[in-house]
Amino acid sequence: MLNLPPYLPGPMEGIMHPAWIRAAGYWELAEHWITPFFRLSAELPQQRLLRAFLTPFSFSKKPITVQLMGTDPGLLAEAAAAFIELGAAGIDFNFGCPSRRVVSGNAGGGALKNPQWMRKILATTRRMLPTAIPVSAKIRTGWHSPEEMDRIIPEILSDGAVSFLTVHFRTVTEQYQPVPGRERRWARAIQLAAGIPVVLNGDLATVSELQQFPLQLGAAGAMAARGFLRDPWLLRRAAAKSAPDPETGRQHFFETVIAEAETEGGLFAGRAIELSNFLWGKANPYFEALKHCHHAVTLQELPSLKASDQEYSAPHAAH
Repeated sequence: MLNLPPYLPGPMEGIMHPAWIRAAGYWELAEHWITPFFRLSAELPQQRLLRAFLTPFSFSKKPITVQLMGTDPGLLAEAAAAFIELGAAGIDFNFGCPSRRVVSGNAGGGALKNPQWMRKILATTRRMLPTAIPVSAKIRTGWHSPEEMDRIIPEILSDGAVSFLTVHFRTVTEQYQPVPGRERRWARAIQLAAGIPVVLNGDLATVSELQQFPLQLGAAGAMAARGFLRDPWLLRRAAAKSAPDPETGRQHFFETVIAEAETEGGLFAGRAIELSNFLWGKANPYFEALKHCHHAVTLQELPSLKASDQEYSAPHAAH
């Protein structure tokens, strides 16, 4: 049964490692998880590997939609069924990743060049799962041109297999560069979806954007990735839930990730620098200390930052 919250975290491949996910779960930063893509190519992995993929998300006890990527309809459907058996709440397909390595094999955004094959993947998976389990797709607006939506969206929705659609407004060839007409592209996607819920994605980084565009365009919700990473309490703030100020939130989140990583050997400096750069950008207060670190980072090694005037604790103590 489709029961999505209005604000979702975007799946962030390479960034959402286990300590990151558990830290986000500790602070209840998301009401529903869409995982980074789980890529399948030759055969179904052993159940223990599927379970290990789900385990960090299970920490928060929130619903988990597993995002799959691949080109083999039967294998993808088999993996979907295995994940549902392990407790996943839904299955999403990545038809939007613009990575050259991914699209060269016709996966991710490469699938947009063959909507009939996307349709086959979705329909095969839909038949494999209980009817109450949502099957969704995350797409870009086309390969070269957003006009391709007029062919892609009706095709992949024609079998009634899709429960909701997430639409990133750029095309695959536009990668992440600035492009005009974001709202116009979203509006066309919603029109083409003809009643299927559409979640908006792409450059949504503020509370006002998350709240405004779905309401303005008639979308079912909004998904934030980089905005959520820069301000981890963004989705809570958009939903009018308790949240610290952004700076306090960044400090709490970063330190919790480091603490969680200590339980599994630590977070190495390169990854800690990457995370802190995402959180603070050029104003990263930890960069100088971390750039000289050549081992796993501990909380004791982090410089003391000026304490915020605002105290904030986890939403509940159940963890």
